[in-house]
Amino acid sequence: MNPSNIYINEAIEYAFSTYERTKDHKATLDYNCFMCTIVRMLILMYGEEIELDYQTRNPATLIYTITKYGTSIEDANNFMIIVDKFYQTEKHNATKAIRKKNKYFNAIQKYLIDMLVKRNEHEKLDVRIIKNFYRLLFTANSRSFYRKSNALVLAYNPYEIDEYFKKQNFGG
Repeated sequence: MNPSNIYINEAIEYAFSTYERTKDHKATLDYNCFMCTIVRMLILMYGEEIELDYQTRNPATLIYTITKYGTSIEDANNFMIIVDKFYQTEKHNATKAIRKKNKYFNAIQKYLIDMLVKRNEHEKLDVRIIKNFYRLLFTANSRSFYRKSNALVLAYNPYEIDEYFKKQNFGG
């Protein structure tokens, strides 16, 4: 990837470019992969504004969008860093015969859930948005075999995110 074409960091660039490339091909693995799903969850919470932030290529607008409903700037920046650490770990794992768990996998999903909580506290979200967000989580309790199997492979505790989400009083 050419460094001059990177938006925020390599991982965020990959996630958004994967989403842009596959959003009209919803049955593909790329559209349903974890990195693309991160963007899909952000879009559920913040609407098309997140997609427009990427298209304008101005990192400040993405941070503004994430923080305008109560997420701290520190948490928004930490989220971007954790996404990159997850991505770099996965790139490293791809070169190994035996995959290791990725400690950043659940951390990313916790950040996303926390953002959803802040967004919902600021302005109540439609129940359908919350249900769709929950369905996108990668947990051992996921209805999707793909999401469930990824959770089992990547997470140290594949039930942690489901439990964490339910503690937020959203149900599931």
